Amino acid sequence: MSGEDQAEARLRELLRDPRWSLPAGPDPEQRVRRAARAQRRRLAGLAGVAAAAAVIAVAIPAGVGVLGHPAGPAAHRRPATLYIYGSDVGSGANRANVVIPVNTATGTPGKPIHVGVGGTWPGGMIVITPNGKTAYVTTASGTIIPVNTATATPGKPIHIRGRNLGNRPDFIAITPDGKTAYVSHPGLRTVTPVNTATGTPGKPINIHGLFPLWDGQIVFMPGGKTGYVTTWSGTVTPINTATNAPGKPIHVGYFCCGNMAITPDGKTAYVPSGSFVNTFNTATGTPGKAAHIGGHTQGIVITSDGKTAYVTSVKGCRWESYQCTYTVTPINTATNKPGKPIHVGFSPDAFHGQIVITPDGKTAYVITTTVNGCGPQAEQCTYTVTPISTATNAPGKPIPVGFGPSNFTGGIVITPDGKTAYVTTGSGVTPINTATNTPGKPIHVGNSSTPAIAITP
Repeated sequence: MSGEDQAEARLRELLRDPRWSLPAGPDPEQRVRRAARAQRRRLAGLAGVAAAAAVIAVAIPAGVGVLGHPAGPAAHRRPATLYIYGSDVGSGANRANVVIPVNTATGTPGKPIHVGVGGTWPGGMIVITPNGKTAYVTTASGTIIPVNTATATPGKPIHIRGRNLGNRPDFIAITPDGKTAYVSHPGLRTVTPVNTATGTPGKPINIHGLFPLWDGQIVFMPGGKTGYVTTWSGTVTPINTATNAPGKPIHVGYFCCGNMAITPDGKTAYVPSGSFVNTFNTATGTPGKAAHIGGHTQGIVITSDGKTAYVTSVKGCRWESYQCTYTVTPINTATNKPGKPIHVGFSPDAFHGQIVITPDGKTAYVITTTVNGCGPQAEQCTYTVTPISTATNAPGKPIPVGFGPSNFTGGIVITPDGKTAYVTTGSGVTPINTATNTPGKPIHVGNSSTPAIAITP
């Protein structure tokens, strides 16, 4: 049985298992698959967040750059560049993929950089190396393509375990030293290391358990000595980045959605799983006290001081409009006790949940929708971003950012100086002035309805 067949079989088994019940609604199996694909877009945004922390698996302390790496003085002396990855013109196999650089000081898009054809597919993502010199994108043709950010030129495609595997590269994470990119293959249940200096892929690393069908997130410890790979089977597998040897899987609950965050001191990992947020000691792999949140937990972010984790969750879903009540719950990391849930509106899908925090740690932002914000069958939703004061845990007025389908998760990245947040929706990329929480003019990207974004340190 192939990896994808095994994934399908495991998914069906999970949907029948009484220990994990999907909220009632039309075709739940299809909703899980669609939501998992959409989650890729959310994770794509996470990979480029230069904020105090990241969501759903990656904790990024304040004053850091891409993927949690130190930003350094230079990152704050020059304007950051936003990179938008989407499809431009054509259709099907002939649909052109482009990366568009945007000057964040002026909001001016640059010349599109062509990075192949075939469409970006729902899980396409873009990440940038810690030094900001290279961007990497996943493609529907089973490759990752490097882009030189100085010259705006694409490099030679890197084939991961063959040219025509039928298993697309799904998630990319880059070590803090920028020397190695790790690429997950969900169907094959492997992670492949790639030497960023030569573009040479190494031997695939077999990972215990089942990835989410389109998701195998990779999170690095501060310092990068260990990477963690999340799976849908409720395990997290550590990888020694010096030897690329996988360690013993850590069980973090029966079913989890690939999300994880690590405290800034590197001592504790937090993993949303069902109605709980589970923890484990990164030194020993020993599970710790779980926090009961209720509903279905999704994204998670930890403040730069490590004192509070914020987790998003949904419940009370109304499937006729594909909307769920959306909350953010603070967790005291010293006691692992959850605080009072913060009601931030609605989520258009049970697997959404991105949350980011500004570099100064003062404000968290979550993607939401308005009540009845989705049309019939959720073909189009009105999206908003809700700010939350981390000092008071009070939500602010929702910020309108555009439209998109319910299965589009969107993404948020924040500039290193914290002045602007960029949010993707089906109608483009919308900048938000974080001082006033007002939206700017949307930036459109060809025909792409679900662009991915990343930002330089």
